[in-house]
Amino acid sequence: MAAGALALCATPLRGGDVTVVVTKVDDGDAKHVQNGIHQDDNFTLLRQGSIPLTAADPGRPVKIAVDGTRTFQTMYGYGAAMTDSSAWVLMNLKRRNPQLYEYIMKKLFSPTEGAGFSFLRLPMGASDYTASATYYTYCDVQSPDLTRFSIAHDRPYIIPVLKDALRLNPEIRILGSPWSAPAWMKTNGKLTGISEVDKAAGATCKLKPECFEAYADYFVKFIEQYQAEGIEIWGVTLQNEPQFDAAAYPCMRMNEDDQIRLVSLLGPKLAAEGLKTKIFVHDHNWGLHPGDQKVIRGDAKMDPLESVTKIFSNPTAGKYVAGSAWHCYYGDASLMAKTYNTLHQRFPDKEILCTEHGGWGKNRGGWWGDVDWGMAHSWMGGPKNWCQASVEWNLALNGKFGPTPRPDSEAAGLVVIQTDNYQEAKFEREFYGIAQMSRAARPDSKHIAASFKGADPGGMDIVAFALSNGQTSLVVFNKNRTEKTFQVEADGKFFDYIAPGHSIVTFIW
Repeated sequence: MAAGALALCATPLRGGDVTVVVTKVDDGDAKHVQNGIHQDDNFTLLRQGSIPLTAADPGRPVKIAVDGTRTFQTMYGYGAAMTDSSAWVLMNLKRRNPQLYEYIMKKLFSPTEGAGFSFLRLPMGASDYTASATYYTYCDVQSPDLTRFSIAHDRPYIIPVLKDALRLNPEIRILGSPWSAPAWMKTNGKLTGISEVDKAAGATCKLKPECFEAYADYFVKFIEQYQAEGIEIWGVTLQNEPQFDAAAYPCMRMNEDDQIRLVSLLGPKLAAEGLKTKIFVHDHNWGLHPGDQKVIRGDAKMDPLESVTKIFSNPTAGKYVAGSAWHCYYGDASLMAKTYNTLHQRFPDKEILCTEHGGWGKNRGGWWGDVDWGMAHSWMGGPKNWCQASVEWNLALNGKFGPTPRPDSEAAGLVVIQTDNYQEAKFEREFYGIAQMSRAARPDSKHIAASFKGADPGGMDIVAFALSNGQTSLVVFNKNRTEKTFQVEADGKFFDYIAPGHSIVTFIW
């Protein structure tokens, strides 16, 4: 069986009390550069060691104190988007090579044999990553009463792959996100966007005023029809990237007033049907992208933080909104931290999700830069600043950054499947970073306090969680090229460890 380029290793088994899994990031560079596909049939993500947890203080200069009495947000976990392209690639792998399919699915979703990913974002209709050349929604034929609404498109491969994932991990939460309303509901009459020239001339790419009611019903039907398939939709966002209306793929402008109007209709409809699906707004960047800053024909887009604040503050819509969703494509880690912390201070009862981040580039740099960026901006940095979930973009793609109608695609899937023969696959660098965090922040765990004591840790970062089963987890990120020795104390017990250079280490006890 061909497996992924494997950057995970663990300390030798020592019969102790602390489970240890470690990713040596630089190993990923060496194995990918040398082989492209790395063969290692003996590898499992949970090939882990253990170290003793004792009452004796090891006396190391660098000390980490974990305090389970100081709790913060509840975690929903980690995962990626089950795009149409991802599901198509995975289903074809299942048909052509069921043994490799099962191996990959376990590595992605099994809590005991893999990363245990517990969060999936599901496009409601076509995104820019769709296996066919034709974009679609669930109601492309005009029918104001939605009698033509159907999720039939999803039944051949999206729904079966979702069910396989849920079989491996029933704790998975699914978040639905639309890229566009049906074309007949939109002012431009098509799923794709409009040009700046068209916009300057008066064109818009928005939901028609008379279609808000029908579009709210569209969400309800999506949730109910998926429920009838045995799949619960835990949450929805109102619109993917609502400040961007100029894409050559499905998109739609949805300003704050439009989001307030839609959620004010959708919230009561969900309640009337007894549906517990949560509603999230924004689903876009921490900062206003330069391409979205242009004021064309009076369409001045709000600062994202103030945009979400306006929606939350609305007395009608605010009570139906569970929280906000964020992307990582514009803004640095300090803006992320400021945005999340300000939102939490203003609205402590509202939830925060990071719903999209993905690697890009045919000639990407070394593993280290991408993993370091991801840890700071999303996987570790997010939970340290009240974020409750971290979701990558495409779960799986082929070796040509697709399939997709996009001619410019350079997207990296978490797992890359060679669809020429369906005999080879490799896990990308992003997989290993979020797999380490997924092992630590299981669904419904609590972010808890962790701090350095004693000597300057110099280039290390940490985050800790209280798991729902009573265990504690800690992730240590060693950003140094050289190994670092430290000790950990929690509840009067200790362990010590030497973290390799450029490593992510997950401890569970």
